[in-house]
Amino acid sequence: FSAGWRVSEEGFMKNVSWLSNLKLRGSYGESGALAGSPFQYLSSYTLYGNAAILGGGAVQGLYENAEPNTSITWERAKKLNIGIDATLWRGLLSIEADYFFEKRDNMLFAPDIVVPSEYGIGLAQVNSGSMSNKGIEITLRSSYTVTKDLQLDFTGNFTFVRNKLLRVFENAASYNNPNRRRTGRPLNTQFGYKALGYFQVSDDTNGNGIIDPAEYSVLQPFGVIRPGDLKYEDTNKDNIINQEDIVPIGKSAVPEIYYGFSPSVRYKGFDFSLLFQGATNRNFYMTATAAFPFENGASATKAQMDYWTPQNPNASNPRLTPTPAPNNTQVSSWWLLDASYLRLKTGELGYTFATQMIRKVKMQSARVYVSGQNLLTFAPIKNFDPEVGAQNGEYYPQQKVITVGLNLTF
Repeated sequence: FSAGWRVSEEGFMKNVSWLSNLKLRGSYGESGALAGSPFQYLSSYTLYGNAAILGGGAVQGLYENAEPNTSITWERAKKLNIGIDATLWRGLLSIEADYFFEKRDNMLFAPDIVVPSEYGIGLAQVNSGSMSNKGIEITLRSSYTVTKDLQLDFTGNFTFVRNKLLRVFENAASYNNPNRRRTGRPLNTQFGYKALGYFQVSDDTNGNGIIDPAEYSVLQPFGVIRPGDLKYEDTNKDNIINQEDIVPIGKSAVPEIYYGFSPSVRYKGFDFSLLFQGATNRNFYMTATAAFPFENGASATKAQMDYWTPQNPNASNPRLTPTPAPNNTQVSSWWLLDASYLRLKTGELGYTFATQMIRKVKMQSARVYVSGQNLLTFAPIKNFDPEVGAQNGEYYPQQKVITVGLNLTF
């Protein structure tokens, strides 16, 4: 259902000369979406070889993967949108603003029950999850004619969106711990240990190159701990680092804020335009070959060569080891990066030849231009594309492209 009110068409608005358009609008509706992977209502089986010897020969066997979900149904989303459109000063400024809210139910989650191993197969998911989603979206446009030869235009957009898990199956170990609870937090909130920095040479009071509980009152049970290894916060103050010390360390990898702006100028035959796009309120977790030198037999990046030594105690990376040290590969805030960015996505400069000039050579139009893509990027992340989704950094990066072109119409 949707409704709108063109306020600017009402009689009491006729004398408001600076406002040429004002519209209030709203909508509400429900929609369904496929919950999870298809065919969950069926039993699925996997074949494997050499299951048994029958008649003197090996035969195949099969096993059931998971119980069928005979009650699976749609996710249901209730959506509300309230918006306003306005045009001021005869097009000098146009505004579109929206507030939206969505409540999604029947989301599929694994049930929070445990069955004996003798049950033999995995449990079917249950349509019982619930999540809310709300945000705002604003678009601004401006067009100004300075003279008959000079035109200025600008478009900008801003979107903020945040979700919250209202009901999600999680066991008592996480739900009853306020630091680990997923319910009530945004989807895909990142959890881990809070890194406090490095153990230093001064922490090794025994002088044997090993940090043991006698020297440091908190036990970190992730192998032998040495100076240059990461130190984690004992959140619950029980003098041991374990699952009870896990806390929220960052936002989802999906940005909460998207924005962009595009200025353009036209002067006589010249035209010039830029498109900037950006995102923020997002964290990128770096792991595997992106974080650890010599991971899985790989080499090391230039950034990983800034590693801890007694002479370099404030390095970006822990001490260097032939293979990643178990203590330093724990999921922690140390490897979480701010993935905000602003990128000059495209830029173009062109010139359109005057009509009277090209008619002499039997052409209707002619334009020459130079354009570029991914020209500049401003981001805290220096060694990876901030738009990347691969935590191990193994991806093909975006390329900077410069194009020179000529458009002719005969």
